[in-house]
Amino acid sequence: MELAHFIGAMAAVLYLMTSTQAWQQMHTQRITKRLSFFVLGLVAVGLHSVFLWLQLVSPQGISLGFFPMASLVAGTGALIITFASLYRRLEWVSALVYPLSALSMLPLFWLAYTTPSQTLLHGLGAHVVLSVLASAVFSIAAAQALVLLFQHKQLKRGRLQGALASFPPIQTSETMLFELLWASFAILTAAIVTGFIYVEDLFTQQVAHKTVLTLAAWLLLGVLLAGRHLFGWRALTAIHLTLIGFATLLLAFFGSQFVLEYLLAQ
Repeated sequence: MELAHFIGAMAAVLYLMTSTQAWQQMHTQRITKRLSFFVLGLVAVGLHSVFLWLQLVSPQGISLGFFPMASLVAGTGALIITFASLYRRLEWVSALVYPLSALSMLPLFWLAYTTPSQTLLHGLGAHVVLSVLASAVFSIAAAQALVLLFQHKQLKRGRLQGALASFPPIQTSETMLFELLWASFAILTAAIVTGFIYVEDLFTQQVAHKTVLTLAAWLLLGVLLAGRHLFGWRALTAIHLTLIGFATLLLAFFGSQFVLEYLLAQ
């Protein structure tokens, strides 16, 4: 087994171990468990980073295809969750994010990326980094929205059951969702601004649909946050608009890339 594959396999195992501990941690407040959770998650993210570096970075440049970008976004989301766990109980979201991070590495074990993209200038590099961060934070917000949706459905039936009974109150979950949405909006705004500044033409045939969809997701997110502030939108409205916005951003960032790399390239 190649070194990169061995490191990737170790990262996937640690992600799954951390996810298992996240489910267990939902039933306890013990600090030792939380510290163990943090250390496992941090090592898993570190190995994930090394795996991506070995697989995608060469003297000629960096390969940023569909699956590498998806794995980079997933790993960034796992990193954010890991550090956020120090001051927020996010184990229920971690139980979703860590397995997805492990899954995101699997295609890179078999798909070879031998043609690196050209070296990015600093401004364009900043745009790419901000785009990845925005996608990662929005992904966490979407996971939190799903948790809130499950809570809401069970409360309508009378009471929370199973693992959901160990989750924070629905008001706390809702507050955390909007914290994540505000962070997503701020980072996505910065990504869009740097895109208009540093990308030569955001409305060329290759990227016009990506630009339009990204702006649509940004506008939808802005409407949701304005509705929350002005009209007190809560619960189902926030959940549905969050998931629609996330799907739009996902389509913008990855849909066109998948078509270009795997459908039109055939």
